[in-house]
Amino acid sequence: MTEPERTTSGGPGSRIGGDGWTVPITLLDLLEARATEFGDHPATQYLFGPDGQSTLTYRGLDAEARALAAALQDRVRPHDRVLLVFPPGLEFVKAFFGCVYAGVLAVPATHPKPRRSGPRMAALAEDCQASAVLTTSQTLSTLDHSRLSGRLQRLSWIAIEDLSTEADLWQRPELESDSLAFLQYTSGSTSSPRGVMVTHANLIHNLEIIRRGFDITPGSNGQSAGVGVSWLPPYHDMGLIGGILEPLYVGGCAVLMSPTSFLREPVRWLRAISRHRALISGGPNFAYDLCVRRMEPQDFNDLDLSHWRVAFCGAEPVRAETLERFAEKFRPCGFRKEAFYPCYGLAEATLLAAGGAGPAAPKVIRVRRSKLLQEGEAVPAVDDAADSCRVVSCGRGSDGQALIVADPDRSLPCTEGQVGEIWLRGPSVSPGYWSRPEENSETFEARLADSGGGPFLRTGDLGFIYGGDLFVTGRRKELMIIRGRNYYPQDIELTVQQTSSALLPSSGAAFSVANEAWDEERLVVVQEVDRRHDKREFDELIRAIRRAVTEEHEIDVHEVVLISQASLSRTTSGKVQRNVCRERYVKNELKVLARCAKSNGSPSTVGGSRKQKTGLPVPRERVTDLLSTGRPLREPEVDRLTDEIEKVLLRWLRERVGIPAEELDRDRAFAEYGVDSVTAVELGCELERMLKVELPSVVAWQYPTPAAMARHLALEAGRGASADRPHDEPFEQASTSGFEQLLAEIEGLSESEAAGVLEGGEGEG
Repeated sequence: MTEPERTTSGGPGSRIGGDGWTVPITLLDLLEARATEFGDHPATQYLFGPDGQSTLTYRGLDAEARALAAALQDRVRPHDRVLLVFPPGLEFVKAFFGCVYAGVLAVPATHPKPRRSGPRMAALAEDCQASAVLTTSQTLSTLDHSRLSGRLQRLSWIAIEDLSTEADLWQRPELESDSLAFLQYTSGSTSSPRGVMVTHANLIHNLEIIRRGFDITPGSNGQSAGVGVSWLPPYHDMGLIGGILEPLYVGGCAVLMSPTSFLREPVRWLRAISRHRALISGGPNFAYDLCVRRMEPQDFNDLDLSHWRVAFCGAEPVRAETLERFAEKFRPCGFRKEAFYPCYGLAEATLLAAGGAGPAAPKVIRVRRSKLLQEGEAVPAVDDAADSCRVVSCGRGSDGQALIVADPDRSLPCTEGQVGEIWLRGPSVSPGYWSRPEENSETFEARLADSGGGPFLRTGDLGFIYGGDLFVTGRRKELMIIRGRNYYPQDIELTVQQTSSALLPSSGAAFSVANEAWDEERLVVVQEVDRRHDKREFDELIRAIRRAVTEEHEIDVHEVVLISQASLSRTTSGKVQRNVCRERYVKNELKVLARCAKSNGSPSTVGGSRKQKTGLPVPRERVTDLLSTGRPLREPEVDRLTDEIEKVLLRWLRERVGIPAEELDRDRAFAEYGVDSVTAVELGCELERMLKVELPSVVAWQYPTPAAMARHLALEAGRGASADRPHDEPFEQASTSGFEQLLAEIEGLSESEAAGVLEGGEGEG
């Protein structure tokens, strides 16, 4: 299956909604109408540095889109696929609407990482048979084409700055409501990405149900609907649709910032909400938790959150504890718990699938944990009972759509409180995945056995209906969502098994675990080891696994567990039973040879123990003394500064990552210690504050060991040593090089995540 059948009329259009609100038919109609009504009002702004911002008005965005579209129409054919590879900024917004105006399919993609081949982007380009890549000249100047593979090497890479064509040469494409608007790729497997086909009708319907769900009053008579703030990456469904398109849909202003900016200092997100008097903003559960954990007392100065009317929370499990802690901590700043909007959605349903009728205090119920996990039944529990857990309501199915919970094996509706698979039907549900007819039949064409009702989208997510509300409990598929990003266990398992010949193929399991003491799920890797492998090498083997997973997937492994050969749980046909393995891990029933968890740091063979030392001295004062000279440092002083910074880094690894002192090695890569993209951003932020130097987001990749990084930092700081000079936060200039911003980006973020932060896919919203 490629693009669905379409009719064409070629003209602009709109219709009147049930409440009198004018609803456009396509995104092109949307922007044209808003440009006419709101003219020179800001449509979107991008924040960089401490106070910098760049702005696009509605009229300006419309003109940019026409000019880009005219140039694209000379280079690509109608309905061709064009990858959008952009660092944070307004260029992505221009390029996205340029593709819409040109009648070609935008395919939002992440940046290639420094010195990496970008296998996921290559697979994505191959899957959609892309014709071109649209990016910035800055990115092209730093891109290593020799590392690109497959179709990426053959594509035409076009810098947006080079597309200079008169807007009046633009020819309106033939678009209808059922025309495809863009392809939203799920996080999925790097070897098999899936592009969700999103039509204009899907988008307009979902934007409208978001408007109603959030209870947004549209702008009218040239008066703005207000401001929304987003740090979410634009290649993620929540970042693109919720962060950029929804404000434009209602006639408001989308204020954007880079994911790295948020990850470095979460207070920047809240300051942007405060400064711009934003009505709407949100993100995954981990974002709220990060604000609670990372905010310092001085960060609360002049912070006004009283205008924050809708604080949506989705894309990963919503935790009652996180919402409660956030509401309590920021109550003095004017935040109200009634602003929360827990919701559920996924890329296959465009974005929002379930939510409340306007923001309200989260609805939380307490159920018996054993009944929920073992019998799939939500049974009310007494408050604070030992066998109980709390679950947060994600609201109800959206207007004009059907949301049911069904027994996935019998295809029958579940009774109230019975856990089953969440099924969806309605105008927001995508026609399917690009060129995947078999998967489309299985995923998008489910029918109820008792009535034949359907077709339904099978989400793969589990939940139950109670009191009319949807409560999401987990995932039927073995997809993991950690820090808002999707991970497929087979991808991580393959990376692990390619680490060493001692690790047997198809003999490991990757899964996520949760704990009430944690605010997010964590990754565990269990792997069989060839019985002939020398036990004395287990420590190095575990470090190699941790390093490989961190480098390839930008996620830290909470615990690596090496087990005896032939002891992994399997089905009779030989398939790995990941859920059984998880249960055995939790119950401590695995045949463990060696293990290493972040909580205890060091690998240790069964029966062994290691005594942890008290740690290294904190040498920050000596670093400050060396930087207080006010002049460039001499070579001996740089050497001394290198030694002191190295001690700081080693101390940080011991305290932040949980590595015992005797395991620290100045020449061992950060990745071996489990420093993933989120942790690396935190490290960079702390170093910038201490040394008062500019650091790129990828510093931990460019200088991958404590020794290498310490030397680099000492040289940089020593050029103009002064502990008192102001820190002007230069790392988000509008013209910053792509590669120094991109690791910034949540795809792990990745640049994402929050990191990661998040790629659109099943189970996200």
